[in-house]
Amino acid sequence: MTDHGTTTTGPADASGLTDDAAPISSLLPAFGFTADQMDGDANVAAWREAVATLFEIDELAAGEPGPFRADIRSYAMGPVLIGLSRASGQRFRRTAETIARSGVDHIILQLYVTGGFDGVAGDRPMQVGAGDICLFDLAQTLETRATPFENVTLVVPRPMFGTHLLRVDDLHGLVLPGSSVIARLLAGHLTALFEFAPRMTLDQCQSVVEGTVSLLAACLRNEIERSDIDAGHPGAANPSLMRIRQYIEAGLASEDLSATSIADHFGLSRASLYRLFAPVGGIADYIRSRRLHRAFFDLANSGGRGLRISEVARRWQLGSDAHFARSFKAAYGITPRAAREAALLGLQRGTDATNSATISRWMREIAPPRAD
Repeated sequence: MTDHGTTTTGPADASGLTDDAAPISSLLPAFGFTADQMDGDANVAAWREAVATLFEIDELAAGEPGPFRADIRSYAMGPVLIGLSRASGQRFRRTAETIARSGVDHIILQLYVTGGFDGVAGDRPMQVGAGDICLFDLAQTLETRATPFENVTLVVPRPMFGTHLLRVDDLHGLVLPGSSVIARLLAGHLTALFEFAPRMTLDQCQSVVEGTVSLLAACLRNEIERSDIDAGHPGAANPSLMRIRQYIEAGLASEDLSATSIADHFGLSRASLYRLFAPVGGIADYIRSRRLHRAFFDLANSGGRGLRISEVARRWQLGSDAHFARSFKAAYGITPRAAREAALLGLQRGTDATNSATISRWMREIAPPRAD
């Protein structure tokens, strides 16, 4: 697992060589650092700073003969980030506290060129090797132990997938084997995207990003639906679910949102609605989980500045303070207060004058704005 960034560089080609002849103002922002440019301690510090928004890391180069090394080249394509990373082995963790502290809500897709990892995403075991593509939902926990690796990483805000996929949460821990046609297709696209990013203008970027997310969503939807069929849940792919999900998302703050109101709106019997949502845990659990997700990121994006926990509970129709606290802890493993305190810590770090990590700054800039 990995990600990117620290010192800002000029536009560069895929080999990392600066294109001095390029019209810099028209090209995509490039971020990165190279291990050869710094000593071991500085390299470790730069890497920690680069991934701090996303992961806690340790066991750096554990058991390896040489010192820890890492280098990164990344390009900001509007709301999406594409990057190439190389690093020694290490452990990556994303805990509930990390999620709250970071305040970012994105999907990460990684193509492993070399190396790989073993780990767990939520409660989903994972094993990834060279050629495989894996996905992570940054709103969920993970822990992986990576061998020395090189990978291409794409970071996409959740809403960009949410317009295409019913169950974005199901992407967490999904692995596309490198031997599959879909993985090979997407690997070629990601490699080309990284190669041509430094030559791309900001105007070209928008259509390319939209096309890329549409391609990814179509391929991933096929993988999720195939998994549903293999698991004996073909109804999970029902297109009616997407329309109902969009209706639910728009009405999460309403106290009138219920199985009855949804069934009436779509002209369904309650029994039919229950059958539709059975593969995703049931309609009531689905609504509650989406409301808790909104509440979590309200707390994570408030930075503790005046937003009361009781206000968040009322906003998302999550019951009394005590009921909200129990539901929240059952879902995330920490209390609402702990989530808000972690968010405040993240805000303090993000405004520290010594924090100059370009990627960390970029991630926060495209995250939902913190409440005033």
